[in-house]
Amino acid sequence: MMKRSTKWVITLVFILLIAYSGFVTYSWLDGEKEKKDMMSYAIAISDLPLRELDDMGSMLEYLIEHSTDEVLRERISEYRSHARALYYSSSILYTSTQDEKYRVFKDAMKNLENFFISVNNRPDIRKFIENNLDTLKHMENILDTIDRINDLTIPNAEELLELSGELEF
Repeated sequence: MMKRSTKWVITLVFILLIAYSGFVTYSWLDGEKEKKDMMSYAIAISDLPLRELDDMGSMLEYLIEHSTDEVLRERISEYRSHARALYYSSSILYTSTQDEKYRVFKDAMKNLENFFISVNNRPDIRKFIENNLDTLKHMENILDTIDRINDLTIPNAEELLELSGELEF
């Protein structure tokens, strides 16, 4: 027969295990909620940059014909910022989901950002944009099919990465 004190110890251990499992479950659920909120935020902050970049080729073609170098540089600077925002949001999404499409897209946006930085620092900005206009328009067409960043597909991301690697600067 068990002693009375042994029964109390076993009961106390059992109660502590139940309390601990409740705490662990609550912490896990809270962490999942934070992860979901972070992913939702990363998706939301990518909406505007996606919309802005989905007409970059057409807009740059128009600006080459109808604007000054200052206006062209300002637009390129905005596109650089949008590419950077997409780089950051896809980094957050890749870290949260480990979905390969976000890693590939992140690399494509980094290449695009580097292109815009380099082109914006050149004196012959129009020449470099004109030389890359077909590639930028092709990227524009792909981005136009993506409503939100979570609608991105691996083939789209891979094609964007390949195209961004073709940009000459």
